[in-house]
This record gives sequence, C-alpha cells and structure tokens, in this order.
Amino acid sequence: MFAPYAADMRILNLLALGLFTSLLCAQPGMELYRQQCSACHGERGRGDGPAARFLDPKPRDFRSGYFRFISASNSVPTDGDLWEAISAGLPGSAMLSFAHLPPEQRTMLVDIVRGFRRDGLRERFATAIQDPAALEAAVLEADTPGPLVDMPAETPNTVDARANGALLFTRLCSACHGADGRGVYDPARLTAEGDVAQPRDLTRGVLKGGVEDVRLWQRIRAGIPGTPMPAVPQRELSDADTWDLVHYVQALIPRGQQELHDPMPWTIAVPRHKGTLPTSADDPAFAALKPTWVALAPFQSHTRTVEGVSVRALHDGEHIALRLEYADRTYDVAGAKAVAPDGVAVRVTSTAVPPVLPIPGSPLPVDRALWLASAKPAADDPVFDKLTPRFENPDGVCRSPIGPEHVGRAQWRDGVWTVLMVLRPERAGHIAETVNMPVSFAIFDGSVARGPLPAAFSHWQRLHFER
Repeated sequence: MFAPYAADMRILNLLALGLFTSLLCAQPGMELYRQQCSACHGERGRGDGPAARFLDPKPRDFRSGYFRFISASNSVPTDGDLWEAISAGLPGSAMLSFAHLPPEQRTMLVDIVRGFRRDGLRERFATAIQDPAALEAAVLEADTPGPLVDMPAETPNTVDARANGALLFTRLCSACHGADGRGVYDPARLTAEGDVAQPRDLTRGVLKGGVEDVRLWQRIRAGIPGTPMPAVPQRELSDADTWDLVHYVQALIPRGQQELHDPMPWTIAVPRHKGTLPTSADDPAFAALKPTWVALAPFQSHTRTVEGVSVRALHDGEHIALRLEYADRTYDVAGAKAVAPDGVAVRVTSTAVPPVLPIPGSPLPVDRALWLASAKPAADDPVFDKLTPRFENPDGVCRSPIGPEHVGRAQWRDGVWTVLMVLRPERAGHIAETVNMPVSFAIFDGSVARGPLPAAFSHWQRLHFER
C-alpha cells in the first residue's frame, strides 16, 4: 500500500532536483562561470568540459569529486578554501589563477561551485531520503565544514629542527616522496578517480597547494582528500614535530621557484619604435628593452616541457613586433627526428577579460599568429590538421574560425629558441585606437608529441602600448 506513495515521493524529489538545477542555472554568476570555467569543468560542473580530455590532472568534478586542498578536519572545503583555489590557481597544472577577476566575481564563482557540490549531494542522497526537508538537512550537514585544523605558533626554524624534520620525513614521507623528496612513481598508487597518483617533486619547488607555512601545515594535518596523502593528526605527530617537518620540507624547496613557475597575468610595456620595426631578433632596439617573464602552465602536469618565455615587444602604431626567448632542450622539426615541430602561437583579442582557457573553437575576436620550426600549413587549413606528417584531430577541436597568420623567424642555439614575430591586429582592434590589448602565448614542443595541441600555455597578459 506504500508503493504508490514512495513512487510519488521519488517523482517529487526528482522534480525538486530539476527545479534546483534550473535555479542554479539562473543563479548570479552562472554566465561568468560559463565564460571562465566551463571549458574545463563543464556546463554543470561535472569536470567534463570540451578541454577536459586534454588535461592532466583532470578538471575537478564539483558534484561528486574530492576537493583536494582543504583546511577543515572533515575534508569539506570552506568558502575560504574555494576562494583560495580560484584566486591562486593550482601551480603546475592547467588551473590558472583568477585573481584578475574582481573579488565580487570570485565570490560568485565560490557560490556556483558550492551550489554544484550541493546539487551532487542531492543527487546522491535522493534515492535514500524521501522527505524533501530531510534531504535538504542531510545535504547541509554533509556540506558543512568541520573545525579547521589547529595551527599553533610556529617553533624556531633551526638546524636541529630541520635535522629532526629530516628524520620524520624519512619515516613518514619517503615511501611516496622518496628519500630525496623527488617523488616515487608507483602505478599501483591511485587517486579516488582511478588515476595514477604521482607524488609532488618537492625539489622542483612547484606545489599546487602553495609553499607557505600554513599551506604545508594544512597538507600534513588535513591531508589531500582523494589521494594517498593522508591526514596526520596530532596524536600521531606532535605540533613541535609537525613544525620541524614543515621546516625541512621548505628546505627542500628552491627559494623563488613557486613564483617563477606561477602563471600570472602581467603587463608588458610596448614602446613605440620610430622608423621601420626590427627584422631581426638580434636588433639592438630589443636589447634596450626590459624583458617580461611569462610563466607557462602545462596541459599535462607530468610532462616536463617549456616552463616560461621571456618577452620583449615594440610597436609602430600598426604592427606589434614580439621577441620571444625560451629554453627548449630539444630541436624538433617535423620530417626530421621529431614527430611534431616546435612552434609558438600568439593571440591578441579585444575582449577585456577573455576566458583563461577558451572553449576550443569559440569565436573570440582574436588575431592569431603562428610560427613553426618547419613547413607551415596552408592559410585555409585548420591548425596543423593537414601538415605532413598528418596530425590526427578527429574532433576538430583545433579548428579556429579565424585562421592563423603564419609569421616569424627563429633560431635555436644552445638549447634556446629566439623567435621574432610581427603581427598586425585587426579583429582585436587597431593599436592606434587602444592603450591595452590582452595577449596569450602557447608553445608547441615537438619532443612532447602533443600532435595538434600546444604543450604549455600562458595566462592572458596585457600589452600596454606606449605613445
């Protein structure tokens, strides 16, 4: 006699879920989320955006996935944790910083992510909890952060403290991170999502959760949910010993490496050049300019590739001359020993705040310039698709509504590429009519064999045209 009632309640719950999803889609900030986040995290926060399959690690599934970098003892992210991840990004991965967005917009994104998480909890609990009020109570309880991990005053960072930290590291951490801190690869060590969990190479100095005292303390005390990195409570490691371990780990991290590899947006000064723009990267006009270091984010975090590019730029009121210099250990030219050529792609746009990683094929008003260390595709071809040897691109994700302008000349010497690229913006606006113009860089590293896709990319920088 209760079966029809139970069925009706399930229908009501499903309707409630559908209504909630509709309300979420109309939530303030959803359009911002679609523009800035959906390329990776998907329209509904499931980690299934069109760019997701090219990324490692995969974008977080906000509905059912674990949130890695947390400060609460029950592994539930606080709003502060979400704010930190959005604002700082996750260095060493394709998740870049969104600190360039106004605080109120980042707060909107925090609310959207929180809404996706609660929507996922509703979906998970709906079959077991029939009463809508009880369902909401269960969702709220499951999404409420517990007490924050306690962090007492820091103890002195002395030689003796670091020596004790080294002993603790050997006992507690070396099985995964290695005796030297470089990480031990073990294909049997998996994340909750089933991917191989590669411990961070601490000696490289790029940690997704940050290298500050408080971040390392949180990683030890709260662990990294969804990975083999456990939480170590006070009963197993005293506060004094935890500080000694933090100090030792920091001693393994090269000073300044996190900042050097953190892909942030910067302003690139572009002085006006009198006369004809240089036609050689060795022109003295470039030597007089202060270079801007632009860090790059890898599409595949396990791949060591080009980590940044040094940029100098000039303009003549119509054209931009970019002198790019970057370290690349291998000289890769298609048709020789490489399966893909080295190369650089540059984009400029009139969009004031373009998506950090636009959806492939999205029609941004951009001008694109492409240099390859080998034969260039025809002007009417999608990027790389018909270059010989042919690169497979079955989904056409690299097809651009605006074909690239094939420009540039370069030389490779002692493991360093020096590239000169000159482009004339049109769709992005005219230099004479604007002061600032967003620009981004992508590097094709043939040794990585990424086919039609870059190996690393930059945040959107800002070209500032001086008059």
